[in-house]
Amino acid sequence: MLEDDGLIVWESMAVNLYLAEKYGRNSLWPSDLAGHAGPLMWSLWGMTETEPHLISILRNRVIAPPEQRDEKAATASVEALKAPLKALDQSLQGREYLLGNSFTIADLNVAAVMSWAMMIRLDLSATPTAQAWLQKCLGRDANAKVRTLK
Repeated sequence: MLEDDGLIVWESMAVNLYLAEKYGRNSLWPSDLAGHAGPLMWSLWGMTETEPHLISILRNRVIAPPEQRDEKAATASVEALKAPLKALDQSLQGREYLLGNSFTIADLNVAAVMSWAMMIRLDLSATPTAQAWLQKCLGRDANAKVRTLK
């Protein structure tokens, strides 16, 4: 949850988008309305196309007690991730980041969701461009700094 000048914003993706628009114009957040489409599309894509599957794998292979794990569900989620990961990999071909050659809120949001893949040791070798992009995003100094905050 974020409180900013009396405004309460909850839900992590909403917080990120709000902060990017308020403080990150022309760097994290495009300054024009048409430019907002990319960050919004990719952020929603991360939440809808990958996050549910990553959480299912996490729950069924790591979090739940062994007797409550459902390996069939985890395997189905791994399979379901193949198409979105391929789309991500293809979208990154020939560019540094999701929207071009600059890191934006789209990269921050999708990499945050995709960080679950690292936690569950998801094999990303079939999508090497996406794998390299994720490592680059998670390896940023700002990411390392925020992960050490308590």
